[in-house]
Amino acid sequence: MHATRALLLTLAAAAVVGCGETRLTPTSVPTGVGPDAILVRVPRAGGTARAYRAGRDSVVWTASARVPASSSLLGFDDFQSALVGRDTAGRAWTLDLRLGTVEPLGQTALRDAVHAEGGAVFGLDPQGHVIRLTSVATWSWSPRMRAEDLVPTPDGALIVAGAAGGRTVVQRLIPPETVLTDSATLPAVQQVVRTPVGDRLWFVTDSGLIALRSRDLTRALLVRITGITALESTPSGDRVYLASDRPTLRVIDRFAERETGRIPLPAPALALRMDPDGRYLLVRTAQSDSIQVVSVGTARVITTIAGDWRDDLPLVTPDGRVLVAQGPDVAHIDAETGRERLRYAGGAQDLWLQIRWNGFRPRAAGLDRPVEFEEFSADSAAADSAIAAMMAARYGAITSLPPEAPPAAQGQDPAPPRPAGKETWTVSFATLLAEDRAREMADRIRVDGRVARVVAGNRDGIPIWRVVLGPFDSRDDAERAGIASKLPYWVFEGPP
Repeated sequence: MHATRALLLTLAAAAVVGCGETRLTPTSVPTGVGPDAILVRVPRAGGTARAYRAGRDSVVWTASARVPASSSLLGFDDFQSALVGRDTAGRAWTLDLRLGTVEPLGQTALRDAVHAEGGAVFGLDPQGHVIRLTSVATWSWSPRMRAEDLVPTPDGALIVAGAAGGRTVVQRLIPPETVLTDSATLPAVQQVVRTPVGDRLWFVTDSGLIALRSRDLTRALLVRITGITALESTPSGDRVYLASDRPTLRVIDRFAERETGRIPLPAPALALRMDPDGRYLLVRTAQSDSIQVVSVGTARVITTIAGDWRDDLPLVTPDGRVLVAQGPDVAHIDAETGRERLRYAGGAQDLWLQIRWNGFRPRAAGLDRPVEFEEFSADSAAADSAIAAMMAARYGAITSLPPEAPPAAQGQDPAPPRPAGKETWTVSFATLLAEDRAREMADRIRVDGRVARVVAGNRDGIPIWRVVLGPFDSRDDAERAGIASKLPYWVFEGPP
């Protein structure tokens, strides 16, 4: 039985893959499992952003608004579908990849140590205050020391390193709280690197390489190697590569806690950059306009690629190619053979960022159906949403009352009747277990003069209240209303 089931599943998967592949067009993105590799191209001088599927030169998306003249792209928040950048005046901005709209992220100009983690941007203002910018608020903190490096971590904490009495003090706090959770004192630090998984911080000091655990700042490793000019770690953090004034890379094994190998280079390394998938290490060498590609698996240089070293480029795409600026263009070069596969004309004048996201895939109509227990994260309604989610897991999807007995929400007018056969769409914000909280939430939601309302329902005798807005004549109108509300929402076809 198990063998038969496995065979059927295999055949079904093959059929799905085959059918999906036949529907691909030169401008479409893949329809496989997992996020797609997307290259976002933003004009450095300001203009219209575009996106490409990695390895293709056809545009899959174009923004509807212009981005400002920018100095860097800081990251991507896949939860909010927002690209984060920094303009030439130091102010942060976001680009919504769903709508193509551009919005400022606060009004503070950041001067140093600018980093992004999710939808938040961290940096130092001209007065030396630590700033966190989000779409809803600006948080500021004044450390007692002179802050020099900021390292946000995936768990929401912020690591701040600064000089004090000839040494470096490392402090940890969790914004928006200003109470320090941990601190440590190290010799004067020259460089700080966080492992991609976020569990270690590596500090280059005069006495060697020091690793601290990011959760509590306890010392995890000390390797007495001096003269380090650059370092980089694998995505998992199991190995660290050190550059010095010698034409070699030193390999530090995190678990062996010592140097385990060396990789010869044609010249001393000035900068290192790791492939997000951990296959290749890119090395910028001294007195050269070329980039050395080191195979992590074989620990040797396999290719030399001509190109410029910038903050955004070169980078490695999942198909094993290196995107690099060459003269006025950006080329896509095979990391193993050095052969050019693709060229983006005029691309060197723009900023590039690789993201992993499947938001550009077309959605099947059958997927756009009501989702009942959406989370609402504001105020006390969050507790009811969490309870509702647990109820959904136990009782299944809870829907509103059937059409033959629709209860009118007390104190609110029922939805106006729609002509028979006419398409309607509704925006749903939350399903709550407390009527008073549902009404409180509905009263706060106003979009273009329309106020959300509450629709009562039940499932297995359990009363529920849904907060909805609509109906709308088209899905686009409903989407615009949901986005204008600035709240999590779902859009489904049909009346409330």
